[in-house]
Amino acid sequence: MMIETSYSLYGLLFANAALLAAAALAVLRFQRIVRESRTFWESPTGAAMKTEEPARIDQSKLLAHQISVLQETVSKLCQWQQSSAAVPPSQMPLEHAARMARRGASVEDLTQNCGLNIGEARLMHTLHGQRPLSIAASST
Repeated sequence: MMIETSYSLYGLLFANAALLAAAALAVLRFQRIVRESRTFWESPTGAAMKTEEPARIDQSKLLAHQISVLQETVSKLCQWQQSSAAVPPSQMPLEHAARMARRGASVEDLTQNCGLNIGEARLMHTLHGQRPLSIAASST
């Protein structure tokens, strides 16, 4: 009876040791995966991606392509900025009306200068117009 108990204890100890070894290997593998993932995501160009033959990658071609993509993006942004800056206030009546209301324009001014109807002008005046000092002082 004593021998059977000691064999079962040895079996349990061996099983625990095997599980601990497997867990240690899993933790080490997980740490390696996390480290590789971190390296990949911290890479600005994605150069950390695993490839089968890294010697075949021509870094100068990759950089030239990235530079051309950046230049296209910058030129598109410049065109967009110039086109949005060139839009006259008459084509943006709501922004113009909000600006006028903030500067103290009346409802009549908003209807005449911005092409808004009376309801729109009143709404702009209510939302963006200058508030009396008593209301502003009590809200602070």
